[in-house]
Amino acid sequence: MATQARLRSTPGGKSSPQERAVFRRWQRYRLNLPIRLIFTQDGTTKIMSGRGNDMSEGGVLVFAGMELKTGDEVSIEFTPPFASGPVRARGIVRHRRGYNYGIEFLLDAPADKEQTEKFRGLLRLAAGNATE
Repeated sequence: MATQARLRSTPGGKSSPQERAVFRRWQRYRLNLPIRLIFTQDGTTKIMSGRGNDMSEGGVLVFAGMELKTGDEVSIEFTPPFASGPVRARGIVRHRRGYNYGIEFLLDAPADKEQTEKFRGLLRLAAGNATE
C-alpha cells in the first residue's frame, strides 16, 4: 500500500530549496506499546523490554536500551490484551539512532509471514486502525 507524499522542510517551517517530498512505501501507525526485543549472539540470548513507537507494513520503530548494530537479526514480541500468549515476528535492524531502532520484518518462511501478519493486524488494532 503506497501512501501519499508529504513535505519535509527545514526547522522553522519556512519553505526553502531544501524542502522535498518524502514518499513512504506503507502507511505508518503511531503507537506507544510495550514490545520485547529478543537478540541472540554467540549462543547468548538477550531479552529487553522496549516501546513500539511507529509501525508500518514493512517494519516497526522500537525504542529499547539494548546495543544493536545495523544488520543484527532480532525477534519482536507483542502481547495483545486478552490474549493467551505473545505474537512474535522476526526482523533485521536497518536503521539506528541512539536507542531507536528501525526494524524491517523478515518474511523468509511461511511461518514468518503468518506470524508477521498476525503481529501487524494486532498492532493496527492497537493503533485504532482495524479497518485498514
